[in-house]
Amino acid sequence: MVASQKDSVLIVASTSADQESIASIQASVKQQSGTDVVPAFEALERIPEAPLAKSSYAQIYSNLATPSICTHSPQVLSRFLSTLCANGSLELVEPVAMEDLPQSLCPINRKESDLVSLLKLTGFVDVQVLSVKPLSDKDLTAFINAWGAKRVEQGVSALSGKLGLARVIVKKPAYEVGQKVVLNFGKKKAPAAAETKKAVWTVSGNDEELEDEDALLDEEDRIKPSKESLARPDDCELTDGRRKACKNCTCGRAEMEDEGESSNVVSLDLMEDIDDSPSDDVVDVDPTPKSVGGCGSCALGDAFRCSTCPYLGMPAFNPGEKITLGGMFEKDDIDI
Repeated sequence: MVASQKDSVLIVASTSADQESIASIQASVKQQSGTDVVPAFEALERIPEAPLAKSSYAQIYSNLATPSICTHSPQVLSRFLSTLCANGSLELVEPVAMEDLPQSLCPINRKESDLVSLLKLTGFVDVQVLSVKPLSDKDLTAFINAWGAKRVEQGVSALSGKLGLARVIVKKPAYEVGQKVVLNFGKKKAPAAAETKKAVWTVSGNDEELEDEDALLDEEDRIKPSKESLARPDDCELTDGRRKACKNCTCGRAEMEDEGESSNVVSLDLMEDIDDSPSDDVVDVDPTPKSVGGCGSCALGDAFRCSTCPYLGMPAFNPGEKITLGGMFEKDDIDI
């Protein structure tokens, strides 16, 4: 029978329970609830997947039919909690261990205290243990047969007085999960106006004496420096109107000259001549552009060149003369 939302009582029993016991419980529940109430029934094994509507039952009776060999998993208890109405009750019967038992001897190892803790953790309140009764030898025989064990007599003698049936009744809280309640708090009084305090870093013009900046300078600081005083002192020897590094150079001019000569000159090894024209095997080429002198006498030779002329040390040449290179440099790389 599939439960509906109109039913207020749900009876849950295992598929292995005795049919006469189930019918007796249904009659008892109907008598207690009234003639107009028709209890619904659902198998305990189908509870996790059963189409049970939320908050549709006021009372649930679970595993009361004999033999009560099944235990309630956390999923089943959570489903009972969601199916019950607010402040609804759940009455269940479950076998519990009266003492610690090895798993190889008995599949039931949950004690009374473990069952109570599980019900509380699920969300039930007002947990009451009505009774915990040890199983009789007859009930133990029915349990062992239901488990499928073959040595029934040995099992009864080993578990006698060690298993019991706990009857517990619990309630669902008087509110639904996710229910919202408006909390009316009293209006907070406006805080009293705080007294104004002076800022810590407030600077008053009357309290602080400012330092005169002109008083910090003396007469030597006021003299404007000349170009000679700002120029770097140069004591290198003047040779042919050009400063050259001394033998024991310590100012760095020798390193600068060596670096300038080596960084600008590129040696090209001409392994073969393109047009079979005579040329040297190694040609030194300086790819850096030369600056143009301002005196206009650079082509006349060193005797007519100034001290900063870029052509110092080079032979005289005709103004506008084009310098040509032999070998592979005589032909353009790209044919137009």
